[in-house]
Amino acid sequence: MLPEEGYGYLPITEVEPATLGAFTCGKPRLDEFLTTQARALHEARLGFTNVVFHQQFEGPVGYFTLANDAIKLNDSEKFELGFGEHIELAAFPAVKIGRLAVHQDLQRRGVGGALMALLLGDILNTAGLSAARLIVVDADNDDAVLCFYEKLGFETSLWAEDMAKNHTKKRAPAATIKMHRDVFKGL
Repeated sequence: MLPEEGYGYLPITEVEPATLGAFTCGKPRLDEFLTTQARALHEARLGFTNVVFHQQFEGPVGYFTLANDAIKLNDSEKFELGFGEHIELAAFPAVKIGRLAVHQDLQRRGVGGALMALLLGDILNTAGLSAARLIVVDADNDDAVLCFYEKLGFETSLWAEDMAKNHTKKRAPAATIKMHRDVFKGL
């Protein structure tokens, strides 16, 4: 496990392509996103990708991509967040984790949690620039991935789950599960 101190990150635009090409998380679609799409999305301001390093590891330990989003909530979710009836929004402002990946040699060693702490700090530190009370993710429908997000306080979006049930008949399980977390949870 890498020590908590020693993490830092750079916007993808400040990282050499060769450095990005050496990164692998074990999921080809996430590796390919980093090397072929992330820079263009970053430059177009459609998703900001930050590449994370640690002083005790050669190359990137991981990366995350953030974008603005909004999520609908059902009444019980609004109540749990303390939004009550006095706040009427069609959708609630959120920050979306578009991608999150950890180097395959560092998985299940606390690095994913460290990346989440970095991005949560970013979200809270930019509160004066953009309002967002929630963090959302479309998590891979994989037990290990869902467990990772649940341990970090994410919950399955009940509204999205209800919508999926209402719009589907018998079909294959969803590839992703929409989850959300209150930015104030655990503070």
